[in-house]
Amino acid sequence: MASLLTIGSIRELSFEIIQYLSPPDIFSLSLTCKLFYPVCYQSLWSTLRLYSKSHISDKGLICHKLARTIKTRGIDNTGIQHIRSILLHRYSLTCTNGFAKSGLIHILGELLASGRPNLKHLELRYNLSWYTPSEEEELFGFLRRLREYSQRKQPDEFSMAIIANPIFLEPALHTKVLDIEKIAFLDLEMDWQYKGSDNDEHQQVLFGGLGGLEDSDSDHTDPGDDLDDLDNEELWPRPTSDQASVLDGTRSTNLQIDTSQYNTRLAEILNHLLSQTANLKSLTIRSLRDNGRKYTDFKLSPPLKNLQTTISNLPKLHTLTIQGKFFHPSFFVAPPDSARVVSYDGILSNKWLRGFRECSFKNVTHLNIKFRADIREKGKGCRDFRRRPINYIQARGLLRCDIEGFDMVAPDLGECILRGNQGLHETSKKGISCEIDHSI
Repeated sequence: MASLLTIGSIRELSFEIIQYLSPPDIFSLSLTCKLFYPVCYQSLWSTLRLYSKSHISDKGLICHKLARTIKTRGIDNTGIQHIRSILLHRYSLTCTNGFAKSGLIHILGELLASGRPNLKHLELRYNLSWYTPSEEEELFGFLRRLREYSQRKQPDEFSMAIIANPIFLEPALHTKVLDIEKIAFLDLEMDWQYKGSDNDEHQQVLFGGLGGLEDSDSDHTDPGDDLDDLDNEELWPRPTSDQASVLDGTRSTNLQIDTSQYNTRLAEILNHLLSQTANLKSLTIRSLRDNGRKYTDFKLSPPLKNLQTTISNLPKLHTLTIQGKFFHPSFFVAPPDSARVVSYDGILSNKWLRGFRECSFKNVTHLNIKFRADIREKGKGCRDFRRRPINYIQARGLLRCDIEGFDMVAPDLGECILRGNQGLHETSKKGISCEIDHSI
């Protein structure tokens, strides 16, 4: 058996071993042998997390301590040159966090401008809604240097993970403050109660509303048969007076109808953003706050149809996750052919299931679906919600599949998945069989 001295003397082997250790364990290992110390030191600095995972509201203490250390010892006497990944605090781009107050934002900005360190990845929660005029120069100066650094790199040399409300990203799309091409991981937080600022000229919805079109979604109608006429603007659904008040940003005391599917502005922001993310590998779309209003029948508008197409055409997407409402429980989004892992979680209607049924999931190997109970009866009175058999699915080649709660919408979904995917792992087969038995 090789001794610690032997292992420590082989640098590549030491790096391989410490990949399986936590930072506290790596620190402990660095104290055991001087041969391990350089490798452990470099590893501890490789990922710079500017917040505490256990204390998310640490008031920027990590930023203040790091900035003080750099100012006291100098950059060359710290491990800054070993940094390959930076994970910023959720409030780093606001005036409430120590990233700006400590001066660390200026230090890292200067390092990016000089090309030190050789940064490979940066995670950023993009939120520029709160900052003071005095901090504006520092915040936008850092973003400008980040963009310039990113533009000097190829997609395989540098990537970003962005977490943001799409509404906050809209100015970034126009000003190009972010190098969108380098976004590899995108986590979109859909806040359906946020309407934007009162003076936002883009807070206008070009169409929207209820009613006006007959439901052609009968048992003998395939999904999409009623879409040909939607290119005609005169046939688009029109809002009632209550709906118009929400879309215009005003309040109504008796408002009960959910209007998310008519939010053209948001659909266009998403379409504009995703059409530029040619190197996106992971896309997560999740609802933070839902308005809790009742749903109406779903009609696929041109903006949402464009959004479906844009997502389905993402060339490098590996993982697609949709959690909660995405415009409407009947709005089904098919993954691109590049996707391998797909997850859906929310109140999903039988109309959503008809879109799911016709999707081939061409190269998807891992599929997860969780049907949430409509405990607040938001779908009551909406014709998109009918419990009925699905009969078949087009998906083939699944290796892992986890589905929960399908009996509420399609009682035979589990059997259809088992029948069409003979190569499922035994664990998945047992899980689906248990769900079937439970539903009976």
